[in-house]
Amino acid sequence: MTNLLDHIPRTPLLDGVDDWPKSATRKQWFEITRRLVQTTIDEMDLDPAAMSEVEQAFIGAGLL
Repeated sequence: MTNLLDHIPRTPLLDGVDDWPKSATRKQWFEITRRLVQTTIDEMDLDPAAMSEVEQAFIGAGLL
């Protein structure tokens, strides 16, 4: 299996941090985290088999 971190884009992860709420509920932070995970996975250039493996891992963790 390839290293999944090799496929993460080289752009800073926290570029949009200024748009986040200054104080948020636990549910709001969970939604922000889910959006970050979804965006990162969408930006990865993975073959279908690897993409399925990544999606299943995050679905199992409740992050997709």
